[in-house]
Amino acid sequence: IPGPTLRVPQGAEVTVDFTNAADVETTVHWHGLRLDNRYDGVPHGEHRGMQAPIPVGGGFAYRLRFPDPGVYWYHPHIREDYTQELGLYGNIVVTPSDPAYWAPVDRELVLVLDDVLLKGDTIAPFSRTGSNRTAMGRYGDVLLVNGQTDYALAVARGEVVRLYLTNTANVRPFNVRIPGARMKLVGGDGGRVEREQLVTE
Repeated sequence: IPGPTLRVPQGAEVTVDFTNAADVETTVHWHGLRLDNRYDGVPHGEHRGMQAPIPVGGGFAYRLRFPDPGVYWYHPHIREDYTQELGLYGNIVVTPSDPAYWAPVDRELVLVLDDVLLKGDTIAPFSRTGSNRTAMGRYGDVLLVNGQTDYALAVARGEVVRLYLTNTANVRPFNVRIPGARMKLVGGDGGRVEREQLVTE
């Protein structure tokens, strides 16, 4: 947890051969990507003309295009309360074709934020027949960064690090702060912002 980060250049086309090794039927949704409806992973019941659920043991070949730079993520689109809570998600970083799209940095890091609800030392159970929480999610009592409860990062004084932040929690918003560091907001869900600004959170 999380799944692998896919790094692709802007304009690339990729085929992802998916096999459903979960214990429920599912699809994979490629969150935020502009692509053909039949590869978006939204099941038939939500919108006509979309994808049929992939049965347990079944497979599907997703043909993905990456016309826009930025950070995106993938996750199941059936029973997200259950499958996503158990860590079935990951990021996609699309490198811009224009080298001046982002300001230069010393390094880039992908940080995936999540929470899980424990009962004792295991994940709290889910209903097998349907979501038992409002809005397909629940607040967790353990916070995770890149699947870890104690994520730490060493940074040299003066080093500039671009953080790609993705909130994969079912319902929890996160307020990210880095005490003692200057933070500049340079982009969001739709790519870079028109005017970069220094922020405290």
